[in-house]
Amino acid sequence: MPIGDIQLNNEAIDRDYAGYPGANAGGPTMPQRFQHDQKPRGNVVIGEAPTDDGGPNAIPDDLTDTALPRAQVEMFLREIKHQPHWRREADRAADYYDGNQLSPETVEKLKDRGQPPLIANLIKPTIDTVLGMEAKTRTDWRVRPEDDEECDDDLAEALSLKLKHAEIESRADRAVSDAYAAQCKAGLGWVEVAREHDPFKCPYRVKYVHRREIFWDWRAEQPDLSDARYLVRRRWLELEHAIALMPQYATLFRMTTGGWAGFDPLLEQDSRLVQSWEIERDTRIAAVDWRDIQRMRICLYEIWYRKWVRGYIMTLPNGTTMEVDFNNPRHNEAIVSGIAKVKQATFQKVRLAWYTGPHFLYDVPSPYKHNQFPYVPFFGYREDLTNVPYGLIRAMISPQDEINARKSKMLWILNSRRVVTDSDAVIDHNKAAGEVARPDAYIILNANRKPTSQFRVDPGGELAWQQFQAMQEGKQEIAEASGIHKTMMGQQSGATSGLAINSLVEQGLNTLAEINDNYRYARRLVGEMLFELVKQNLMQGPSRVIVGEGKSKKVIPLNQPTIDEQTGQPFTLNDVAKVKAKVVLDDIPSTPTYRMQQLQMLTEITKSLPPQLQGFVVDFVIEATDMPKRHELAERLRAAVGIQDPEQQQAAMQAQAEAAQAQQAQQQKLFVLDAAERAARIRKLNAEAERVAGQAQAAKFNPVVRTPQVAVQAPAIQ
Repeated sequence: MPIGDIQLNNEAIDRDYAGYPGANAGGPTMPQRFQHDQKPRGNVVIGEAPTDDGGPNAIPDDLTDTALPRAQVEMFLREIKHQPHWRREADRAADYYDGNQLSPETVEKLKDRGQPPLIANLIKPTIDTVLGMEAKTRTDWRVRPEDDEECDDDLAEALSLKLKHAEIESRADRAVSDAYAAQCKAGLGWVEVAREHDPFKCPYRVKYVHRREIFWDWRAEQPDLSDARYLVRRRWLELEHAIALMPQYATLFRMTTGGWAGFDPLLEQDSRLVQSWEIERDTRIAAVDWRDIQRMRICLYEIWYRKWVRGYIMTLPNGTTMEVDFNNPRHNEAIVSGIAKVKQATFQKVRLAWYTGPHFLYDVPSPYKHNQFPYVPFFGYREDLTNVPYGLIRAMISPQDEINARKSKMLWILNSRRVVTDSDAVIDHNKAAGEVARPDAYIILNANRKPTSQFRVDPGGELAWQQFQAMQEGKQEIAEASGIHKTMMGQQSGATSGLAINSLVEQGLNTLAEINDNYRYARRLVGEMLFELVKQNLMQGPSRVIVGEGKSKKVIPLNQPTIDEQTGQPFTLNDVAKVKAKVVLDDIPSTPTYRMQQLQMLTEITKSLPPQLQGFVVDFVIEATDMPKRHELAERLRAAVGIQDPEQQQAAMQAQAEAAQAQQAQQQKLFVLDAAERAARIRKLNAEAERVAGQAQAAKFNPVVRTPQVAVQAPAIQ
């Protein structure tokens, strides 16, 4: 079956019956021309006859990878208008944190009563305590390999370091903290993880996005919106900014923000503008939703949506499944060689469409490999029935209103005076009422009043104690509703023992377990998306990463072309494209406060050790500090004490092994020399024995002639 420019062989395609891949070979009960997908083997009972008979390779128009139509966009916008009105409540929760807790109507009523509009904001320090806990326990992202054959520990450490650098450069920690603040206050925060197009900025854009800009498919149930059909971000931009982003639509932007003033479709020569004018005339989208004529602003709709498509996928021997790209030579080579199995499948693809009101600008496939929307939601809590998000402040609004009302009324009662008087007791009652309210009141009674007339001033405050008690109960309700007690805020509480204090702190942490769990989940998603962007940049060419400090510093090459010494074939060392890894949150926080606590704990442990053992841990204490050149100082201390680092131990072991090997070689040499010497002596003895034996044999066969010897004595000399 030809596909593109190649011919798929039998090994590449899973064929269940002749001619069609992935059909039912176990005795199909459906006509073969209707069997597109691989069905369960066995008896299949068919109901109504299929209505489409385009053949096994026919793809309906609904499953083609096409652009988002304008009617679908209008349907999305209408659906958004009918979603639950939760944003007003979220804004109110944020206002309570900021101290805007009294509505204009309430302020007017208090003024009419003469009560002071007082606000005792207890929500802000409570939420600040939670945000401070997040800042103190913040952890780093780490890359952990899923396949040890393609990603060893050194490569994972290098990728973790590159991810850490990207986190610092993009200020991802600040964006995530802002999203966590919105999560605790309003119940929802957003973080954008995208590629930055400004060449003068960091290549990665990790930015907090306010909830007012983003709308999503309300039917989605997953916390990462992996099952959402769409996500819309409304970007209100100035006219110059919009033209800078899309200069090819400059004229359209000018006409729409100007309200098409002076435009006559009958006289206009540009048919494209006439068509745009007709589209805007016939749309159901309200003009106020996407343009501001007074301020010359325009709203761009950034629509991320999932499109069901029908296409071919390939499965590699290691289990990796990907969409087939027949323009990719590597895919073609894997298919033709039979390494990959190909079959048709229906799956979702993420696409990006840009609209401004009813005007369709362009539609492109997602530029990211993770197949997710580049916006990560940080949900606090969600209602079970409506999925409406809400935060910690919702439960504290009612007690906060009670506190404000009771405090205002208590002060009003304490400052009030009750006057009982007759009409003729004073001449000017208004002036007398004003004097009564003063602590240094001076009241002149009417000299012509009746003898029975009275003027009595009773001090207020009889009910102030009851108001104070109600206010204290409201403060306690805020602590109980939020789970943040005075102990966690550094304030004095009723608990005096250490066990009771720890119990209150543990209770508060348990109360925040769900919202913190949602935060860690969303933070990990941000790390995974950022890691995908880092991988795409690293795949562009070879690079080097320096990890460690001091003597433990090492250089790890990435995407380094190398020749295999055994086979002589070229391969890529530490190929980032083949890395299958996941991003996790480190177990150890990386904040300065936590490091200081660890240093103090390590110092106390060192002090408790005997003096002869303290020198063996002092290098750990030095490296745990933040002072400069701590690694050099630790190396000197190790050398002075005689402690060896792992590399020195390995070098010593290697030197010891080499010395043992040399000694063994010397012993072998001596043994060989000794054996040679012994062999030489044996050969000499054997030769001497052979010589003696030869002489004896010769003497046997040849008689010896002996000459007689005469003794001659010399004469003596006188």
